[in-house]
Amino acid sequence: MQAIAPLASVTITTFLVIVIMRAAWHKLERFLETVGFAQGYGVVSEQWTAPIVRVLTAVEIGTVLALLLPGTRMPGAVVAGLLFTGYGLLMATALMRGRSEIDCGCGGAPQIVSGYTLLRNAILAALALIVAVLPAQAIGAVDAAAAIAAALVLAAIYAVVEKLASHLPNIRAGES
Repeated sequence: MQAIAPLASVTITTFLVIVIMRAAWHKLERFLETVGFAQGYGVVSEQWTAPIVRVLTAVEIGTVLALLLPGTRMPGAVVAGLLFTGYGLLMATALMRGRSEIDCGCGGAPQIVSGYTLLRNAILAALALIVAVLPAQAIGAVDAAAAIAAALVLAAIYAVVEKLASHLPNIRAGES
């Protein structure tokens, strides 16, 4: 089991880096769109939304950097878990307020806030906390290549699931 823990740590860390960097990239590349999605949550006044999106982008980039360095991986993983949890709570709040037709603003395929996005964020938060407790130790080149390949497979599966989830509103509309 101890031999697999470092591999699992690198695999999950790399996967989380991909997910968080994609979210940060989306915020940078489509800043105004992201601000619009964030305003849809109706949590803060419109004048504060853009600065908050900028801060969150910086925190995501800082989290990626922290996850990449073994000495800061644990606190980076805790921050990642807090980000996923915070975003999940924001989505849950929006749903409880009846705001069920807003895009989550997570990057990637457009997704309406739903039980799926809450579950996804809970899983991502759990993975981040797993990284926080796994050892951040050096592994060999072959093991690193295998762990990175596994993370890329996870990222591909994640992208496919997200693309399928983006069609859930259309599937539900067909059920009526």
